[in-house]
Amino acid sequence: MITTTENAAVPNQRTKKKETLTKKMGIGSFIATVIFLFNPCINIIDVLPDFFGYLFLLHALSTWADLCPGIADAVQGLGKLRWFMLLKMFAMILVPLNDDTAVLVLTFGFLIIEAIYLYPAIGRIFDGFEYFATRYNGRAVYKNYKNVRTLTYAFYVCKSVFTLLPELCSLSSFDYSGYVTSGVQIDYGNYKSALVIVGVFLTTLLGIAWLINIIPYIRRIGRETDFLEKVARDYDRTVTDNVGLVFRRALRLVITLIIASFAFFPNLWLDEINVIPTFVGAIFLIAAMKKLSRFSTGTRPAVIASVIFAAVSFVSYVASLLFSGFYGLSSIEYKYEAYELFNLTRVLSIIEYVAMAVCLWLVFAELRKLIKMHLGPDPDITDRRLTAIYADQQYEADRSIIAGLIGAVIMLLTNIVYLILRADIVRDYWLLPFIVTGIWFIYMISTLNQLYDQIEYKYM
Repeated sequence: MITTTENAAVPNQRTKKKETLTKKMGIGSFIATVIFLFNPCINIIDVLPDFFGYLFLLHALSTWADLCPGIADAVQGLGKLRWFMLLKMFAMILVPLNDDTAVLVLTFGFLIIEAIYLYPAIGRIFDGFEYFATRYNGRAVYKNYKNVRTLTYAFYVCKSVFTLLPELCSLSSFDYSGYVTSGVQIDYGNYKSALVIVGVFLTTLLGIAWLINIIPYIRRIGRETDFLEKVARDYDRTVTDNVGLVFRRALRLVITLIIASFAFFPNLWLDEINVIPTFVGAIFLIAAMKKLSRFSTGTRPAVIASVIFAAVSFVSYVASLLFSGFYGLSSIEYKYEAYELFNLTRVLSIIEYVAMAVCLWLVFAELRKLIKMHLGPDPDITDRRLTAIYADQQYEADRSIIAGLIGAVIMLLTNIVYLILRADIVRDYWLLPFIVTGIWFIYMISTLNQLYDQIEYKYM
């Protein structure tokens, strides 16, 4: 006889199982994706950066892509688009510093890149889910399928058109040509603000209509437990049981997150404002070390150091923005409040870079641990030639990481010296630490990708 407590436990177990299943199949990440992507843009300015939306979309598609070549192709294209959207996020800071023609070029360029990668990906994703519905009897996929697909295309076309249309007003030659013919002369540049308002309104309206249709559509798929279970079982047979494949994918994500983190380390000073927030890079490091902790022991110090680094960096960045916004370097000599706040920014910069140094030391230690664990010769190998080859490979990889650590020390020193002395030296000297950091970043991209390729080759 089943008791009341047991009866209550059964639905709870089913609920937990359903939540685990929807999480595994990325249903929540799909919803987060559309929330980040539905808003309109003004030229390249995006309140909810598409970069984060594509990160969620890539995470949501990761499981499905392993079972469908079409979705795998979409993931490959979206992976490239993700980095262009990161560049677009950085480029937003250039909008106030450039004329309308330059902003038009940036807007048009990013829209073309997005169209190249996104529109084919949309088709492949919907085709892929139709394939899953046919193979695994997913009835929820077909419900409102055509409307959602059509509305998705319509939304992105509308978003692109109304993002570009106001910027085309900068091509107006009215100010240069003057009244050279009889009749009414029209300066199309005067209509830019009106076009922006109309574009934002219509894109928002269509974006809301898209959300109203696509979010219930995603939720219906997430509630079809039988369908998701069939896909998940096939995934477990194909992928989860392949330990080497799972490890390589986790390592690829760790390397990608570390590279993304390092991209936020250069200090780009425009009008005395560092427009690249270092604390965002620290957040990527936290994610990288948390992911690494799933298949490596002893990563907790690196996670804690990354959290401390992120917190200190955020405080330092806010203090720097306040100083640049309210005072600036020219105010130090005759305003005591400016001098005090500037000293505070210098102290915070020292603390920030000390935290960064500790964090990088622990991160590089984890990378060296990966080399020791995964690039050395297997214990059952007795051939001395193979043992020597593996030992040389391990030595070269370790030496590259040590070189990267030495480069990080140089990068840290050049940045902190500038931050302390920037009121007393030529202001353009910020280019020196920026170039040093850029060279180090390029070197680390090459080194980390090579490290991944070596480990991947061993486990293929």
